[in-house]
Amino acid sequence: MAAPADELLKTGKSPVTWSPGSVKGPELSDAEFFRFCRLVHQHAGIHLTAHKKEMVRARLMKILRSRALANFQEYYELILADKSGAELAGLLDALSTNLTSFWREPGHFQFLAQEVLPEWGQGRGPLRKTLWSAGCSTGEEPYTLAMLLMDTFSGRDISGIKVCASDLNTQVLSQAELGIYPQARMETLPLEWRRFFQKGIREKTGFVQVKREVRRLVQFFRFNLMDPFPFREEVDVIFCRNVMIYFEKNTQIKLVEKFHHALKPGGYLFIGHSESLCNHQHRFKYVKPAIYRK
Repeated sequence: MAAPADELLKTGKSPVTWSPGSVKGPELSDAEFFRFCRLVHQHAGIHLTAHKKEMVRARLMKILRSRALANFQEYYELILADKSGAELAGLLDALSTNLTSFWREPGHFQFLAQEVLPEWGQGRGPLRKTLWSAGCSTGEEPYTLAMLLMDTFSGRDISGIKVCASDLNTQVLSQAELGIYPQARMETLPLEWRRFFQKGIREKTGFVQVKREVRRLVQFFRFNLMDPFPFREEVDVIFCRNVMIYFEKNTQIKLVEKFHHALKPGGYLFIGHSESLCNHQHRFKYVKPAIYRK
C-alpha cells in the first residue's frame, strides 16, 4: 500500500545521484514528486495528480541537465533559497501546459460577432470596452479577439477597446508578444483575415507575424489567477478556456466567484467546452454551452 502524501513529504532526500552527462538521470521519488506538487499547487493552484509523475520528471530533467544539477532535491532546495522568485517562475513555466490555436472553439467567436459586438456598436460615441484572455498561452486567442474587433468595427475608432492577455508562463508570453507563428497556423482563420498578417522573408520564410496594428490592441502581462485580480474597473468579457481543468473543485469555485466580481453587469464569461459550471454553486446566468453571463 502506498504511503500517504503527508508521510511521503517527511521522507529524506532521494539516495540517487547522477552525472549531468548521464542519459537516464535520477529517479523522481514519490517524496520529491509530492513536494513539487505541493509547491505548484500553493503558488499556482494547479493540481498535479499521481499519473502526471512521469510528465513532471521529464520536464524537470530538462532543467537539471541545463543547470548541471545532481538531483531533484538539489533543484527543489534551489527554488526555496531563491528570494527573487525567478526559480519558482521557471518551475511554473516548466509544469504549466500550453495548447492553443487561432479561432479555437469557433462558436465562442461567432457568438461574440453575432450577439455581443452588434450591441456594443449601436451607440455613436467612442467604444470603451475591456476583454480579458486569462490563460492566453502563445497569444492566438487574444489576437483572434483583436482581429474580430477590427473586422467588426472597421472604420470606427476602437482605441478605447483593450484586449488584456495574461498567462503564468513567461516563455509563452514572450512568444505571444512577438506574434510570430508558422504560416500553417492561419489555415483555421477566415480567408479575409489573412490581411492581418505579414509574411516572413529570407530566414523567416514559412512564418507570419501579426501586424502591428493588431498587436497594438493586445496588452500581455504575467499573472497568476490565484492572486487578486489587477483591474481597477470591471471588464466586459472574460475568456478563461481550458484552464480550470487543471484546478481542484474548490479552487475552481473560488476562481469563478472572482470572475463574477470582476465582470460588469451583463458581462460574459467564456470557458472551455470541456468545462462546465453545472456542478458548482455560482451566480452566473447560463447562456449557451460554455457561455455564461453576469
